[in-house]
Amino acid sequence: MTVTIDRNFDDLDELDQFVCKNDNVITLDMAKIRDAYGASKLGVNVRDNIKNELKKRGLGYYPSELPGYQYEKVRLYKQGSSVGQLIEAVLSPMEENDALIRSRTNESDSETLRKIRELVEES
Repeated sequence: MTVTIDRNFDDLDELDQFVCKNDNVITLDMAKIRDAYGASKLGVNVRDNIKNELKKRGLGYYPSELPGYQYEKVRLYKQGSSVGQLIEAVLSPMEENDALIRSRTNESDSETLRKIRELVEES
């Protein structure tokens, strides 16, 4: 399911709720985050403060350094959620994380998805 974020958020709490309502992960322009924070520019201090506020709400983000350009995309995800654990595992190369990734995505899943796509395309 693709979610296009064409709305504004009154504050970071509303943005947090939106992430939760969208299966704990969204990607949006940095400008949307900046505006929800209530700033007009994306200076170093503003970005640092945004990071702290996102962390307070249990929101992870990628890239790890929030961009200074308003049209760059940022992925927000709920830390501790299933999707959040997977994102963090992919971003942190460790043997334990490899096992987590393997357990969440295995070859039989890929084969099942391939078969479903074939059936849908035939319809």
